[in-house]
Amino acid sequence: MTKGVKICLAAASVIFVSALAAMLWLRLPSDSTWVEITQDGKVLYTIDLASYDDEQTQTIRIDSPDGGYNIIEIGEGNTIRISEADCPDKTCVKTGALSDGVPIVCLPHRLIIKFTDEPENGG
Repeated sequence: MTKGVKICLAAASVIFVSALAAMLWLRLPSDSTWVEITQDGKVLYTIDLASYDDEQTQTIRIDSPDGGYNIIEIGEGNTIRISEADCPDKTCVKTGALSDGVPIVCLPHRLIIKFTDEPENGG
């Protein structure tokens, strides 16, 4: 085995192990109950899911600049999800409730729902 092949194998191994570690880290459950909803990089809402009881639900409609929309449902066991969207593939709806630190993303409407740290001003 030549020196170049060894270097390529070592580099590929480092990339593989780094990608595996990143995937495992992203799957860790979040300790936070705070959620941030952003569109085009602008924070629209910061919500504490712990402030909702099991009986309380809320829906938020977010319109996108291109004329589309997402309906976000909050509640039912301190969860948040996109319950309806008019995007073509509806991946954001199929994602289900936010969990494991992996954000819900609607690419066509440039919308992201993710766990965040508690705001310093307390919300």
